[in-house]
Amino acid sequence: MATVSVTSKGQVTIPKRVRQALGITPGSKVEFDLDRGGARLKLVKKQVPSRIADGPAILNYTGPRIPIAQMHGGVAMKKASKRARR
Repeated sequence: MATVSVTSKGQVTIPKRVRQALGITPGSKVEFDLDRGGARLKLVKKQVPSRIADGPAILNYTGPRIPIAQMHGGVAMKKASKRARR
């Protein structure tokens, strides 16, 4: 059993061994329940790192899918801004 300190904001660091055992990653949601004079920690939602390909789904985009290789907008805008500064 690991002992941790509580900060002035009521925060604690979940020990690495516990995070690994439960699969808790940054952004995961956990739940605390009172249990016989103590508390119980439960993983509610595991945060999976997002990928650039997930962008349209994250933004609820329902239009046609454009392959990342064909996205040149940012490059074109960068070149145009350099020309404008001259």
